Amino acid sequence: MKIFTKVVILFLCLAASRTIAQSVGGTTSGANTYCSFTNAGFISLSGFTGTSYFWESSTDGITWTPTGTSWSGTTTPFVNPPALGQSYNNVSLTTCYRAIVTNGAFPPDTSTVSCITVFAPTVAGTISGGGNFCGNSGNGNITLAGNTGNPTSWEYSTDNGLTWTTISSTSTSLAYSGITQATIYQAIVQNGPTCPSDTTNTVLFTIDSLSNAGTITGNDTVCYGNNAGALNISGITGTVLGWISSTDSGLSWNPISNTTASHTYANLTQSTLFGAIVKNNSCPADTSSFSLINVRNPVLVNAGTDTSIQAGESVVLNGTSGGASIWSPSTGLSSVYILNPDAQPTVTTVYTLTVTDSIGCTGTDNVVITIIPEEFNGMVSNLFTPNGDGINDSWYIQDIQNFPGSSVTVYNIYGMKVYEKTDYMNDWKGTYNGSELPDGTYYYILKFDDKQKTIKGSVDILKNK
Repeated sequence: MKIFTKVVILFLCLAASRTIAQSVGGTTSGANTYCSFTNAGFISLSGFTGTSYFWESSTDGITWTPTGTSWSGTTTPFVNPPALGQSYNNVSLTTCYRAIVTNGAFPPDTSTVSCITVFAPTVAGTISGGGNFCGNSGNGNITLAGNTGNPTSWEYSTDNGLTWTTISSTSTSLAYSGITQATIYQAIVQNGPTCPSDTTNTVLFTIDSLSNAGTITGNDTVCYGNNAGALNISGITGTVLGWISSTDSGLSWNPISNTTASHTYANLTQSTLFGAIVKNNSCPADTSSFSLINVRNPVLVNAGTDTSIQAGESVVLNGTSGGASIWSPSTGLSSVYILNPDAQPTVTTVYTLTVTDSIGCTGTDNVVITIIPEEFNGMVSNLFTPNGDGINDSWYIQDIQNFPGSSVTVYNIYGMKVYEKTDYMNDWKGTYNGSELPDGTYYYILKFDDKQKTIKGSVDILKNK
């Protein structure tokens, strides 16, 4: 009996000692991290001492709000409740949970805290920068915007994305300096340790070589007004925007609408400088070396004064110039290779003097030797039809050009002078003071020098024929 009594007393003492124990909040477990707003789980509580508890949640760790989950013991405090935790479902913000445990009349105690960490899915965002540069990129920054998460690194490629080199930077701005070759950049972004990373767009740095207008070949010395040639550019970097020329030794320039690497010229009368303007993408334009086409002064030739002679007479041609000379045609000339040959043509003849200088440039001039017949025997037309049809529209006097100084006068039937001309050229179309004369008969007087007779006659104007 004594032993049994001692055991009962001991049990009662232990029970009494537990009943009066202080509250112990215990330990929570079940913290987790999600990369999605779709989630569910359970926060467990263990190692607590108390007859009741309730759960709280907080999204800022400062303000705590009851979740509505609680327990109040209905059995002895030595038996844990059947549901020792807090469930969660579709938590959209990082949320922490804790339990407030109370043991009888003792002050409540707070458990440890377990957090459900929620990260939004990674959004890489967009980087901006890059562009076309001349020679090198200079200094600047590539910037990241619109991202969810932070860069874990940056990458660049100089082989159009076949291989990439990592840059250990977690900043949203990447500095660059002195890029000298085509380079692509991108950023690797991750939001939280459990979210998959995402890669941004790429930006391209295009580095253009400096414009180089190259060298023009084709310098030459050419003859005045009778020349042609081609100029060619070699060694250019870029495209030809156009050519330029100057005839005042480069003081002023004229644009030439030619965007090819070759330029042709012809029949220049002034010494001319030619150049080309070349531009390579973003780089400033460059001007080529200049090519000079030196134009010789014209070969000055004077074949002398036109002369009239009687048939059978001769005259000395008075040509002047420097260089090798030749006359053509040779008919009636004492020599074709001297400047002053004797000329005795039998008919009116145009003689051409051609002179060639030391580099082969030529010049020409003409002289007309008119043979005056001993007597005018030409036909004088007695009818013409000035109606504009191109047939017989003017009054024709045969061989009148062979009688310089001759004159023609025309009168109407009333004796009024309606036309007069010295050295008539077969060009009268029946007009008076610019107006057409009426159809009808008119009378003419054709006079020559003292050795020739005066010829009189009539001519009819008929416009409707």
